[in-house]
Amino acid sequence: MLDVWKYVVKMKAPSPVSYVSAILLIVFTAGVYKQLTLTQKTANNCEMTFMFEYPHFVEINVPMNRGKYNLYAYTEGQTMEKIKSMKFYGTPVIFIPGHSGSYRQVRSIASVNIRKMYHIQSNIKFDFFTVDLNEEYSAVFGGVLLQQTAFVSQCIDTIIKTYEHDYKPTSIILIGHSMGGIIAKGLFIDPLFDTNLVELIITLATPHRPLFLADHYMDSYYDQVEKIWGNGLDKPRSSFLSNISLLSIGGGHRDLMVWPCLTYTPHADVNALSLAIPGVWTSTDHQCILWCKSLVKSIVRVLFDSAESDSDDTIYEWRKKVSTYHFDKRSNGKWFHSNLHPVTVKLNEPNVIEWNETYKLQRSISLEKGTAMPIVIHLPLVEKSLNYEMTAEAVNIDYHDWVFSCKPDYRSKKHCLFGTNWSSNSTISVSKFMKRRHITLKLPDVHKLGHSNLVFKIKNTKKPTALNIDMYEASDRTNEITWRFWYGVFSRYLLWNVNVFETIQYKTILHGWPDSICMHCVYNVHMVPIKCSKKNHHAVSKFIVPWTQGILHGITSDSYVEPLRISLENIPLSNATNDPYLQFILDPKCNYRIELELSIMDTIGTIGLKYGLTFPSYIGIIILLVLSNQFSQLANSTKDDCSIYHNSLPSIIRVFKTLAITICFLTVMQNQWPNINKPIGGIDWLGHPLKAMIFSSLLYCITNSFMYFATVALWMMMLFWGKAINELLVRFIMKTLRKNATLSDWILYGFGKLPIAVSMIAILISYNTCGTVGLIISAFFYYFLLCTMVQDCIDQLIYYPIIFFKEYFMKGEKPGLNLSLTSIHLHFSLFLLWLLICGCHLPCSIEWARNYHHSKSLDPDPSLITSLILNTCAGIMWQMDIPKRNLKFYAQLSNLCIAASIILFLFCQTALFRIAPILTLVFVVITLHQCFSSWIGVQDSTDNQVSGANDKTPQKKVE
Repeated sequence: MLDVWKYVVKMKAPSPVSYVSAILLIVFTAGVYKQLTLTQKTANNCEMTFMFEYPHFVEINVPMNRGKYNLYAYTEGQTMEKIKSMKFYGTPVIFIPGHSGSYRQVRSIASVNIRKMYHIQSNIKFDFFTVDLNEEYSAVFGGVLLQQTAFVSQCIDTIIKTYEHDYKPTSIILIGHSMGGIIAKGLFIDPLFDTNLVELIITLATPHRPLFLADHYMDSYYDQVEKIWGNGLDKPRSSFLSNISLLSIGGGHRDLMVWPCLTYTPHADVNALSLAIPGVWTSTDHQCILWCKSLVKSIVRVLFDSAESDSDDTIYEWRKKVSTYHFDKRSNGKWFHSNLHPVTVKLNEPNVIEWNETYKLQRSISLEKGTAMPIVIHLPLVEKSLNYEMTAEAVNIDYHDWVFSCKPDYRSKKHCLFGTNWSSNSTISVSKFMKRRHITLKLPDVHKLGHSNLVFKIKNTKKPTALNIDMYEASDRTNEITWRFWYGVFSRYLLWNVNVFETIQYKTILHGWPDSICMHCVYNVHMVPIKCSKKNHHAVSKFIVPWTQGILHGITSDSYVEPLRISLENIPLSNATNDPYLQFILDPKCNYRIELELSIMDTIGTIGLKYGLTFPSYIGIIILLVLSNQFSQLANSTKDDCSIYHNSLPSIIRVFKTLAITICFLTVMQNQWPNINKPIGGIDWLGHPLKAMIFSSLLYCITNSFMYFATVALWMMMLFWGKAINELLVRFIMKTLRKNATLSDWILYGFGKLPIAVSMIAILISYNTCGTVGLIISAFFYYFLLCTMVQDCIDQLIYYPIIFFKEYFMKGEKPGLNLSLTSIHLHFSLFLLWLLICGCHLPCSIEWARNYHHSKSLDPDPSLITSLILNTCAGIMWQMDIPKRNLKFYAQLSNLCIAASIILFLFCQTALFRIAPILTLVFVVITLHQCFSSWIGVQDSTDNQVSGANDKTPQKKVE
């Protein structure tokens, strides 16, 4: 077998760069594996929502229904009979499932809403409807998006007509999960759709930017949605959408299907991540976001609070206040109302213990057993505090209003009769024990009001209570670091060394991170307690990005440590000027070391998942460069020689030179026409030359190493398992046609001798089912042909000693062994090209199989034209002996492959649907060149050198 490998494969030893690429591939794979298993290795802190009564889904007939979609009304318990009789009285809420989503996923939100309605005895009522979209794969096949949108639009009309006249709703609420959120936004594409019907859209884990563009239908749909909703920069939201509230909620780093950078949209009124929502503070995966109890409760509170307003605000402004309170800046209670924090509050209440504080800048008040009477603390401000800030932490203080500023009464000169309420500026904070609220005030804002005192209130309680106050000069507690991505690589980078007690607030501004090379690098921030004067301690770290989705938290306490995980998910808008920063609220009884550490494996895994979507384009680039070298070898040789795939790989120096030149064109193109390559997934570096060079080189090396090992595996299968593959195909034909093995073997033999029959069968199957199915059938047959060709060469080697003995000893002639492997090598490269085209169209076959019981053919089918063209070309090429000897224009074919690889790099890294047409065109040109060889003519033997040819490795005959 080793001799077979030596004589048939003839593979050169790998270069040192190949070993480096292999190491990169291994590290890359390990990082991606760690990210993919993140949800299994880390605890899910979400509590499951439970059903109190059995759910029922009542089907509602929708006119013009295509049959595969349905509409249901959700009900449980006491409302079941009323819903079955089609009597609705509340505001309709329509749930739209996403990619492979079920209409039953509405249960958690609908059930909690019904329980809440009974619990608070509210007059506000909601009717929940859910759309069955046949669990279609809408995230990978855009051909269903317009169909789903049209059906949801029909559902809205049907729901409105279902209500009796006295209860007919004036508006509805849409809740979309995953791609369901895009469908909700896409309703407004239709100019006939009544935009006044929708008042609120809540999207859950929705990719507002496409994860990847698998077909032009998806590309067109996102373009139409962006056209009316805007992009936050040069395209504003359309005026007819100005009164629609859009809330976008993402799951955070545990959601490996829709990353945080995709759930952010600049035209949303509120963008939030579940791990930043007050009271939730945990990351959710793609399905968990629908049943996470704390998150579902927050959504239900938004629905109830936004349904009724007692303020003078417009409905749109009121909904924005409500959603901002619940999803971003919740200051205390679970419910929001207009008078939650009165602007002016009376301070001189009776039966109050008053503490008149001195001018001490730091105070910590701890009441282990609570207090029998309310306490009011007056903190005078000195004149030098104009450049100061004040941070306070309230522990177990149940007052809605607890921090004020005032000017002492001119008679008492100490106490204030009334104060300005600053409690709305406070936010509840994540905590492992006892409730905590934090507030930071700039004292110049207090002085502008003419106030000279800060006042704090502590409610009478039996619970342990504490109040920590820290007044400081802002510059003393703020440091600014110019961001470098290598911080924390080899050892933890020190941010703060806090060696004094009583101080609680520190801040680190991360300047220049959005412009750094590795924006998506993942870091952990550690707060390490060095010395504590008490056993129980608690500190919180916060990561604030001004232009994105809320505040992320980390915790360090005596019983629990959770480092703050930070990563910059989104690039700032053009008008964003503030840098992201870290804020630390420390325990005043402890000293801390605050350190930054780069999480290398998390970074590699994150980059792999986000940038890995470009792999198909790099695979295409590598195959085209190999074909270019093989055609160049044919142009430079008087024989029909071209080397094996592995020996035809271009040199790494040549690749980097080509990349450098191409990236210059890419940068100019992105700056002039930014919409040509849209930022999909996490790929947003195509317009930055340095980033593009680094990541493109890295991705090329990793993809090249992957292809090296994959092609070696394919060759080993052809060499050692060729007969096994033949037997599998025979058995497949036996089961399909229900014939015996002999007849199946003859059928397979006939296909091998007349492969055009397979091509014709594939064309018929493509036309009547799905184009990708025809491509896959031809791909299996193509591999069978390659195995047959390799087995023929092996048979020649095995039987050569017998032939040699017969010819030499009986006839006196020494026979030669001429193994021409050029045809195998060229066909192998074309086979790889075919496999890549199949992979690009694979979502079509998945969707076709998913909907097979509804329709035998896929409509629309983006892969049909490609399949018809390629199978026609294959039927011609399989009948010929290629490559033809000494044909003209092999050098031009080589240049064509290089040009196609550059086009793939420029236009296909973010638009995967462009790959297949380009590769199909290359396949067609190669077929035409070989097919019309008699017209093309033979090149002169003297003119067999082509400028620019490289990697010439002519094959030797085995004697």
